[in-house]
Amino acid sequence: MIPTEDQPVLIIGAGISGLLLAQSLSRHGIPFRVFERDTDLETRGVGWGLTLLWTLPALKALLPKPLFDRLPEAYVDREAVTQGLSSSFPFFDLSTGELKASVPKAPEAERVRVTRQGLRVLLATGIDIEWSKAVTGVVSTDDSVTASFEDGTSVTGSLLVACDGSHSRVRRSLFPEWKLQDIPVRMLGIKMELSPSQIQQIRDLDPYFFHSTNSRNDTFIYFSVLDAPGNHTDTDRPYIGQLCISWPYREGFMNRPSPIEIPDTPEEKYKLVQELTSTWAGCFRPLACAVSLDSEMKGLKIQDLTPPKDFQTAGRAVLMGDALHAMAMYRGEGANHVIFDVKDFVERVVPALNGDGDLRSALDEYERAVVTRTRPASFVIYHLVKSGSPRPVAASYPSTFKLNFDNGVTAKGDLNPPGVSPAYVVDGSGAWEQN
Repeated sequence: MIPTEDQPVLIIGAGISGLLLAQSLSRHGIPFRVFERDTDLETRGVGWGLTLLWTLPALKALLPKPLFDRLPEAYVDREAVTQGLSSSFPFFDLSTGELKASVPKAPEAERVRVTRQGLRVLLATGIDIEWSKAVTGVVSTDDSVTASFEDGTSVTGSLLVACDGSHSRVRRSLFPEWKLQDIPVRMLGIKMELSPSQIQQIRDLDPYFFHSTNSRNDTFIYFSVLDAPGNHTDTDRPYIGQLCISWPYREGFMNRPSPIEIPDTPEEKYKLVQELTSTWAGCFRPLACAVSLDSEMKGLKIQDLTPPKDFQTAGRAVLMGDALHAMAMYRGEGANHVIFDVKDFVERVVPALNGDGDLRSALDEYERAVVTRTRPASFVIYHLVKSGSPRPVAASYPSTFKLNFDNGVTAKGDLNPPGVSPAYVVDGSGAWEQN
């Protein structure tokens, strides 16, 4: 069935994948409706900072030119981009301040830092989003699909695309046995306001982003600028930063008999942060000192979702983005794969939606392409973390990395893939292979 106004494509979720898909379907004249469980675009706050890498050409091809030209509206620091500043994504040892690795700097056309919230606002331009529509169930047949919502309503369409994130209700309805996979790591995300003088020492390390491990206690952090005074006409504003501290969830860490769980109270969270940052080198102390009892701190249990190699849906409902391949944030690839999911869908499925070819065959081809591309990427971090505590011993960017683990495993892989499908190789464990 070709989508019609009465039975359009149903897009569940107004995140990056859902809104980008809506923009693309609009360009191709395909009827659609977008449903989102939140009440508005502001419900979740500013969210993560994202690095757009190898998908910038795809994003440009998927969006109308006037909308893509507005991408700077989502930049974390527009003034820094205007000044020609670029990130080298430096990787430090937190305890010594030693630079362990970095990537070559790249121009704006090849790499940009945006906020998830800013990108969502941009992609929502001109899209009619139906808010407060939380899915309770999906019933799919050979020629139609019906979604039911918590408010008692339901809607029938010609195709449903689940873009509703890692905790996808659509996925739970269609595949109740498929569960998110716990990674033995806990994280605290800390939102902080920093004056230009407070952040200057950090911006001297990198104007946008850096990440580090601590060789003394096996913690990992990354810091990202989310907003800058130059993004506003009233420049008397602070920098907004996000500091994420993660630690291995295991017995014996920090000499504790039991794994350290995410604390419940602000006081306990603050105390843990002070303990975890006590061995930081002086160049990182401004960040540690900027954390206070009043800081907004959110705990996160890290999970991911690796699609089975032979994964395939049936009927008229498919998964996209984090609903199909949730990735831990440590490689910074998730948003890039989400964008490329839309590209794969548009190239393979949209012609069939316009009557050119068999729709089910096109959906099968789309799923094979996404699974082949994302399985290694969504699996690599889980494997590395499960193998042991990584300590960087050598790196040659952008092509390869090598990590030695406390348990003797050595891992090699591609840190900054120039193409679409990174080539990963793990030596020593035999746990998995490329693809």
